[in-house]
Amino acid sequence: MANQQLQAKLVACNIPTKNSAAARTFYNTLFGGQDFARSLNDKFESHYRPIHQDGLTLTIGTRSDDREPITCFFAVDNLDQMVSQLVAAGGKVVVNATAMAPSGPPQALKTFQDTLTAQNVQPSNSVGRFVTMLDPDGNYFGLMQLDDAMQTYFNARPAQRTLSKAQVDALDNWKRHGEPQFK
Repeated sequence: MANQQLQAKLVACNIPTKNSAAARTFYNTLFGGQDFARSLNDKFESHYRPIHQDGLTLTIGTRSDDREPITCFFAVDNLDQMVSQLVAAGGKVVVNATAMAPSGPPQALKTFQDTLTAQNVQPSNSVGRFVTMLDPDGNYFGLMQLDDAMQTYFNARPAQRTLSKAQVDALDNWKRHGEPQFK
């Protein structure tokens, strides 16, 4: 039977850019509206917008290297444990575990904390930690262990990382009856 409880959830897709305004215009055209907002980080320019009600977010950030690809970030419960498992499965760490802290003008930080408090989420001084890796084929991706507030924002708690019974049943049916036809 297919696995219904997932160990990770896609929470963000980051698009690197050298022209943030043009990138925001392009992706606002794709999704509709003018809905990008400045991310809470004053170390580099980044903007975000939710793109699905389950918490998936698109970010547009300053490109740091011409080879930098679009990067998918997956939320996991235990970053260190998952990195160890993925390295054992052939992955390679590119950027070691790095803390993510909100940064910006005091009023922006207060607004962020007030927004969390209004959602009955305890604000913290951390967003969590992240790692970037390469899979065995050289594809670049990221993992994030989110703090409590960000798990709520991204709908990334374990109970929110499940497949529906219909999805599991359809996959199982395909694996039993469709997939064997390709052998």
